[in-house]
Amino acid sequence: MYELSRMKFNTGPPSIELEDPVCPTQCSWHESGSHSTTLPAAFLPTAFTILTSAAPTAVPPISSLPSELLIEIFTTCSLTGDWHIPLTLSKLIISSPCIWQIIVVLESRRTISSIRTQAELWVARSSPLPFNRLLPIMSCFFPHIARWMRCTTSLSDLTLSSPRRILHHLDILVKHPFEDLVGEDEDEMAFFSCGTAAYRHISMKTVTTKLPHAEMVNPLLFTSLDIAETPYEHSIRSPDLLRFLAHCPNLEHLYFHGFANGEDPLDAPPPAVALPRLHTLLLDEICNQRSILSHLYLPALRELHLRHINVDYPVQPYHVSEEGDSDDESCDFSQSPHSDLHTGMGLRKLLSRSRPPLELLDMDLSDMRTKDFRWVFDRLQDLKQFSIVGSDMSDSVVSLFAPVACGDGEGEEQNGEQMRVRLPKLSSLRLYSCQQFSGDALVEALSARVGYTDRATPDATLSTVVISNCSNFTPGNTQELSWHLDDRLHVS
Repeated sequence: MYELSRMKFNTGPPSIELEDPVCPTQCSWHESGSHSTTLPAAFLPTAFTILTSAAPTAVPPISSLPSELLIEIFTTCSLTGDWHIPLTLSKLIISSPCIWQIIVVLESRRTISSIRTQAELWVARSSPLPFNRLLPIMSCFFPHIARWMRCTTSLSDLTLSSPRRILHHLDILVKHPFEDLVGEDEDEMAFFSCGTAAYRHISMKTVTTKLPHAEMVNPLLFTSLDIAETPYEHSIRSPDLLRFLAHCPNLEHLYFHGFANGEDPLDAPPPAVALPRLHTLLLDEICNQRSILSHLYLPALRELHLRHINVDYPVQPYHVSEEGDSDDESCDFSQSPHSDLHTGMGLRKLLSRSRPPLELLDMDLSDMRTKDFRWVFDRLQDLKQFSIVGSDMSDSVVSLFAPVACGDGEGEEQNGEQMRVRLPKLSSLRLYSCQQFSGDALVEALSARVGYTDRATPDATLSTVVISNCSNFTPGNTQELSWHLDDRLHVS
């Protein structure tokens, strides 16, 4: 018998046992009487059909299964790191690199030499495919970073002598499984450090073909995380991303650069994930923004950047209908109605769940319906900076910046009427390439706003207004608004 880590090649006639012949949930291959491997439920329909098609008195051996199915079975079993195969299949297993792309270190008490031996074998067997599971291995060592002395990879040699170390930034590039397989430096793992002699920030960069399964990763105590996808038809699904984020409890900055492919309808709601320290969130070029935003609890969020989320084609409907999903009563024009709905509904759920002290909202080629702008603006009491690029916002949205009458007695009196403004702390407004609203509507809304806030709340009034490449904002509009804003207005 050959044994390395938890992988065993055993002799003896194979047999199969179905724990529940009527509704099988688990299937075990038994070798030499005492060893077994659980067959994942995802493969049970196919395997169950094949195995039960034989006569009841003659159960076929495992080797009678098609090679393709065997490879799929053992590739999935490799996720657990606890699987056993018969000697008769060793040739197939050794000659199938995809089975060896994933390495799992199950026992933390193992020696470094045994882990290294295991890793070297897995690297050799997985060639020429990209190696896919270095981060779970390293996560075993991150909780003990205070004991690190030296960490060496082919791209970095990190020697640590400072008494205090903290995990700072983790950079993950998710690549196509067959993209740039050979000769690319960025296919390596690298470590970096910065700081003083007494205090060091440790950062890490790694490349993988998919995010590690959450159950394979120890807590990653980095404070900053950047995940970037390369163009590939199978984007990171929101449940996988959220489960991974659940293992990053110390995050303060999160940047997710996706690739705008639609997400298949979800069978069940993704898990809700709490990131209590997250200060800054950036979502870029994705189509599953609703599912992500709707399942994050971010009570400390202060900056939200939504970029390149607009798409002009239909996207899959959300897995459940929620209040606000109805059509926009304003019936305003939009080039991206489907993504507008998902962005707006995601923001609604995020703000309802988290109630964050959001101070900056940056929307670059990311839009919402008119009813979503109204809902969001009514609830962002701490917002100081709002920037939007390429929006189809109408005059109905622009009018939301103007003072409105209120009957609760909390506003300031103007012309004998109690008034208030949405976004009461807004000091910076930037509008770029917005072609639908009229210049007259913007002049009316902003002149009324500063006329009210300059008097009622001079410490919380507009100090910067940028209007750039908005075709319906004319030179006449510029001159008229300048009377109210003076040098606070910047037009280009």
